[in-house]
Amino acid sequence: MEPFWVDLQVNGYGGIDFNSAGLTVERVKAVTRRLAQDGTARYLPTFVTGDPDLVKANLRIVAEARRVDDECRERILGVHLEGPFISPEPGAVGTHPVEWVRPPDLSLFKGFVDAADGAVRLVTVAAEVAGMPEFVKALAGRGVAVSLGHQLAATPAEIEPCIAAGAKAFTHLGNGIPNLIPRHDNIIMTALAEERASVMFIPDGHHLPDAMLKVYHRAVALDRLIAVSDAQYPAGLPAGEYEVCGAHARLEPDGLLWNPARKCLVGATTPMARMMRLLEERIGFTPRELQAVGRDNPLRLIGEPC
Repeated sequence: MEPFWVDLQVNGYGGIDFNSAGLTVERVKAVTRRLAQDGTARYLPTFVTGDPDLVKANLRIVAEARRVDDECRERILGVHLEGPFISPEPGAVGTHPVEWVRPPDLSLFKGFVDAADGAVRLVTVAAEVAGMPEFVKALAGRGVAVSLGHQLAATPAEIEPCIAAGAKAFTHLGNGIPNLIPRHDNIIMTALAEERASVMFIPDGHHLPDAMLKVYHRAVALDRLIAVSDAQYPAGLPAGEYEVCGAHARLEPDGLLWNPARKCLVGATTPMARMMRLLEERIGFTPRELQAVGRDNPLRLIGEPC
């Protein structure tokens, strides 16, 4: 069966980490083949907050893989920068290494773009950070899709200028935020009501409860919903202890990957094909809706034909 799904957030897979110092062109090829075997047709390697020199080095490796390998060129649509332009605050920063979080910096961003051979397609930033609307406008003007995420308590007054400047989505809505938020004026309610931006979400059975997925399904227009895996490199590996984003993480037998010290999730280990089955079986998504959230909408967000 041909792979079908499109995933805009893949940090690693099958023991290979896009954010580690051991990345090679051959490993990029291996991840790409493994994802295709597991049903993901096309994807964005995702680079989280980290040492800029390491991020640039790995961006160059992905760019080289796309240059020399036909399958990588076909299946890798570009890259997603999830940071470093996010909030450094606990609860918002998640498992990202706080020492590498940076304020908006066009020079640093241009360095990432050059390393990626121009293929930065999606960038996650925090709306509440000073100077973010101007930064969003600059990125959107370069044809980059900007998504809002990893923010502590971004208010509608902070989100609105970023949407007006060109932000087009919310990254893994319901995650990358504090456990306790205001009951009314909060990022989840604001994003659900914001008709100009898409809602990316992780339907792996761990990140969001079924009740919240049902609310997303009912409250958000179908063309605004985008499922992502947020897969980390332990995906497909046995339960056990791992190091993810420079910190200790535990992979439970049921697939839950979490950081015991920070008591937060550390990405996911469920492939897109399995997530689509969960949406169908537990939430009631139809085949047409699954195609929209798992293929057409992610392609549309980054300007690819469906």
